[in-house]
Amino acid sequence: MAQYSQNRRYAPRRRTKPKKSFKTLVVWIVVIAILGTAAVLFAVNCHSRTAADLLKISYPQKYGEYVSKAAGDYNLPPELIYAVIRTESGFNPDAESSAGARGLMQLMPSSFEWLQEKRGETGKYTSDSLFDPAVNIDYGAYLLRYFYDCYGTEQCAVAAYNAGFVVSDWLADPNYSTDGVTLSAIPYPETSNYVEKVENAKSVYIELYYS
Repeated sequence: MAQYSQNRRYAPRRRTKPKKSFKTLVVWIVVIAILGTAAVLFAVNCHSRTAADLLKISYPQKYGEYVSKAAGDYNLPPELIYAVIRTESGFNPDAESSAGARGLMQLMPSSFEWLQEKRGETGKYTSDSLFDPAVNIDYGAYLLRYFYDCYGTEQCAVAAYNAGFVVSDWLADPNYSTDGVTLSAIPYPETSNYVEKVENAKSVYIELYYS
């Protein structure tokens, strides 16, 4: 009978030599940490760029040539004109409201006729001309400037662009104005929301393109 070898039974297992030394392992840990940090920074940077790019899609600078000209002609901030266009029509030159306002800055045909008369251009354009971006932006900015000169503040000018000359009544009412110059409250919810939207949009335009 074959003799059972105790040495074989209790002989310790041969240990294999580690493939990587402790030093190599530490190096790899450091490398992974560096790569991880770089990846995070890259992701954050990409996220920031993506967020800004997405905002620029929502807040574009379409019809920039016409906006720049109108801003120069009527001494208005271009970001304000962009904000009004975005709020009024979302940059749709063919927009037409249920009340009949037309084009990018949503001018009423009756207001358009009145403005042409004020400018000595009676009969120069038809109401369909309001669908022309160049004409619409020019006259829309002209009207905005008119209200700015009339009331002296951007807030009131924007409010009047939406509600008209009723702003004069609000300024004369101590319930809505404490100084007769600025509005502490706007009684029309639609106009109040409109002014807020325009000012918010203007702030975004400044942040994206003018800061």
